Amino acid sequence: MEQKEHIYNLQLTEKQAKILSYACDRLTRIICGQDWTYQEFMEEAWEKRCKKATGKMMDDKWDGGWHNMRHEAEEICKNIKKRFWGLERNAMYGINYDDTADILFDLHQCIRHQLWLDRPESEKSTITVDASAAMRVGSEPLAIISKIK
Repeated sequence: MEQKEHIYNLQLTEKQAKILSYACDRLTRIICGQDWTYQEFMEEAWEKRCKKATGKMMDDKWDGGWHNMRHEAEEICKNIKKRFWGLERNAMYGINYDDTADILFDLHQCIRHQLWLDRPESEKSTITVDASAAMRVGSEPLAIISKIK
């Protein structure tokens, strides 16, 4: 007897939806070896430590300085991308590289579009990817998301 696939309903606050959309977008990019994504995480972590130590996010002297940290993070990420994804410095994978990444990207598209639909008219721009309905690239059907209240 064949088991039917389950369908789930998840209720999120607006903030949770934004964070989930962000997470889907970032994880998609990490899976595809888009090194600037994990470089941003490294830089943000350094900036948090710098702010805690100096009161500001960017400091020219603390822990070697912001510019040195950025250069080091960039080099680390380029080396990781070359070693593990086999990609040169200016290359990256994208859609159709990995089905999990494609499914995550589809989720991101669905959530970001719904968040755009729910914005007040005065805050909506049609010149943004958020305004476009999701286009399926992964192997799963597009998620259905709608505002409850």
